[in-house]
Amino acid sequence: MKVLIGFIPFFGTPDGQVIEKVYDIWKEKEKVVDLETDPIDAAEIVKNFKPENVLLVGSSRYVPEGITEKEFVLESKDPWEMLELIRPGLDGRYYVEDIAYGILIFAGYPVVHALYYKGNYSDNAIETLSRKVEEKRNWLSR
Repeated sequence: MKVLIGFIPFFGTPDGQVIEKVYDIWKEKEKVVDLETDPIDAAEIVKNFKPENVLLVGSSRYVPEGITEKEFVLESKDPWEMLELIRPGLDGRYYVEDIAYGILIFAGYPVVHALYYKGNYSDNAIETLSRKVEEKRNWLSR
């Protein structure tokens, strides 16, 4: 499989519980990992798998309700600006953004893809997000 799927669950919120359940569905598949860790460690995990593409799945209070797609790229090569991008993740905050920038900076990927889920916990949300992960993985595998 050309794609590594990294889940960043946070089971303290309904959104994060959906992410956790989708991770439980996917965790036995090839190149699927829990990346709820600091940005530097996440980059090392990704580098060890050597995928062509990286897809992160997580939640955020700053996205609209439902499922949102985002692509992360580095817009600056300034070391201080790059440090500021991952600083919150070095303080124990493991969000999609922090992990994505860690992978861009330390694993050298030009782009990191992400799926966000924001909303209530439900079986329908779990099923819908799992289907979206499958669709995105298939698209990135082409």
